Amino acid sequence: MASLPGRLLTIFAGTVLVVAAFSTGISVLFFLVYLLAILLAASWWYARRGLQGLKAGYQVINPHAQVGDVLESVYRIDNESSLAKPWVELSNDSTLPAPLPGRAIGIAAKTTRQWVGKVELIRRGSYRLGALRVRTGDPFGFFSSEMVVGRPTWVVVFPRIYLLPHWRLPPSPVDGTTPSKRRFEAATPLASTIRPYVHGDAINRIHWLSSVRHGELQVKEFDPEQTADLWLLLDLDRAAHAGSGPDASVETGVSAAASIAVQTLAENRAVGITVSARRQQVLTPDRGIRVEQKILNLLANVQADGSRPLAEVVVATLTQMRRGMTLCIVTGSTDREWVRALASLRRRGVGSMVVLLDRASFVGRDDGESRAELAAVRHALAEYDIAYHLVRSGDNLSTVLGRAPTGALTARRRLPASRERNRA
Repeated sequence: MASLPGRLLTIFAGTVLVVAAFSTGISVLFFLVYLLAILLAASWWYARRGLQGLKAGYQVINPHAQVGDVLESVYRIDNESSLAKPWVELSNDSTLPAPLPGRAIGIAAKTTRQWVGKVELIRRGSYRLGALRVRTGDPFGFFSSEMVVGRPTWVVVFPRIYLLPHWRLPPSPVDGTTPSKRRFEAATPLASTIRPYVHGDAINRIHWLSSVRHGELQVKEFDPEQTADLWLLLDLDRAAHAGSGPDASVETGVSAAASIAVQTLAENRAVGITVSARRQQVLTPDRGIRVEQKILNLLANVQADGSRPLAEVVVATLTQMRRGMTLCIVTGSTDREWVRALASLRRRGVGSMVVLLDRASFVGRDDGESRAELAAVRHALAEYDIAYHLVRSGDNLSTVLGRAPTGALTARRRLPASRERNRA
């Protein structure tokens, strides 16, 4: 199609030609004027009829995808006219960071053409794909005609989700921190060891073969079952995050929260979430695909624009925690106040775990002050015996979150010793 300067040049040349023809009366100039008029009329007629008999549309194959996926859209155009269309342009506006590519094609009479438009999704969020615009015109670019087909479509890009085959939640301290002769009844179906019978044990827990062998009653000892419910707390206080673009700490934190939620739901556990962005949002624990979609849709659109300190959010969340749950916090905050707020969880029978983001690594800063702040938080977590995973910029979440969390080693070492005492 002719550009605006080209059209202005054509209008100027035509005006000069008409003035010269009537001023001089030269027949050749009049011939050129008539030829130009016929050409313009034919071009206008051709452009007006250019869209007749055309049908077009597009369909997005994967309107719900995640960062790193390729968005695919199938375009189709039918020419039901008996005339060929040598030039037809199809495109649609979008708010995607990298829009779907348009295409200019030629299509023969009574034929159909279709193709797949692809674009890589590089940023999470909700994006609008506009209606399909079909444009054609005359071969000289004097005139054009356009039609809009279909309705806008929304595409939701979820955060990148990592597989966590070795992810394990810490067991909830269902019996609290004080010893008791009364055993917790909700246990795993597999016995881990045996121990001598004490008053208050259920009769169906007695292991008769071991009782005969030891000459006294022995009961089966069960490992406490991991919490049935997980409550995620994603800290989006702007002061707790650093970096920009796809490598920002908020993107890593959101991906970690999404991956943990998906993995936990796959184990048929209930998951709830609190997101402390500018507008705090809460989803109560539930199971199934429906709550997974709710969580992913929520995480697709949140930003690190909150201003509420994590300690306040933790205190407000504690009132919703029930016995047997596990609270998992994803944060880059180096303020130790929120660590102290977790101290009461163990006494209430609530487990806790932290995914700690090394905020300084996401901006390439490795000064002594940043290291000291991070070390102070890690020391506070160790002091309260809270398990945590440390995530730095560039880390693979599948690997980091699949390892045993720091702070859980002491509990694992104590368990075999207690079993050995029971066996003795």
